Amino acid sequence: MDKIKNEYFIIGRNPVLEALRAHYPIRLVIIQEGIDLKENILNAILTHTRKNEIQVLFREKNWFDRRFKIMNHQGVIAVGAPYEYKDISELKIKKNSLILILDRIQDPQNLGAIVRAAECAGVKDIIIQERESCEVTETVMSISSGAVFHVNIYKVSNLAQAISELKENRVWIVGTDLNAKDLYFEIDYKNHPFAFIMGNEGDGVRKGLLKECDYVVKIPMRGRVNSLNVSVATGIILFKAFEEKLKNGEYK
Repeated sequence: MDKIKNEYFIIGRNPVLEALRAHYPIRLVIIQEGIDLKENILNAILTHTRKNEIQVLFREKNWFDRRFKIMNHQGVIAVGAPYEYKDISELKIKKNSLILILDRIQDPQNLGAIVRAAECAGVKDIIIQERESCEVTETVMSISSGAVFHVNIYKVSNLAQAISELKENRVWIVGTDLNAKDLYFEIDYKNHPFAFIMGNEGDGVRKGLLKECDYVVKIPMRGRVNSLNVSVATGIILFKAFEEKLKNGEYK
């Protein structure tokens, strides 16, 4: 994220709106002059700023293009507090919990897409490793369409230890590997909390972590390309688990 005296830019209409909806600490919203403020999303943004007494400034298009040329700013940015990661001790596990563990995801666009898919599939908790992992940047916020503001992201020093603690709390651990024997849709995801490990874009999930899993699964493929983007694979597996729990009446 661009950082100015411990403050961060949130860039784009949806990310800004979702940050406001989630009551994320924002002190200033900047809107491009001349855009239609009656559009639904802009009207919603302004409603939230008025309700929460957040300052709104208007700037010319050239100002946005100079400062955020490579980002899809859409004429709206917000200035907010640094993203706050949660402590793993705060994670609350329920019978229908779907938890995501990310092993060294390093591309911010992948992380943003993963968070968006995970939040849509009902995931509330995402665990990442402190080292060799992408931070929540303005790109992550933008690509996630603001979903980062509706999930808890926990940063831990040791993923194996975090997995061990989840298992102690009766969470079933599902790892993913291209060489797995089991298929992702053969697992019964009902009546238990599950955590899914998705691995690094190049190396996948580390073997040491796979040894800690209750299941190791793969997505069957018939095309000539033998792998999926990690964000696509994450969505496929999470929505299968979500579908089973939904059919089982685990979401009220």
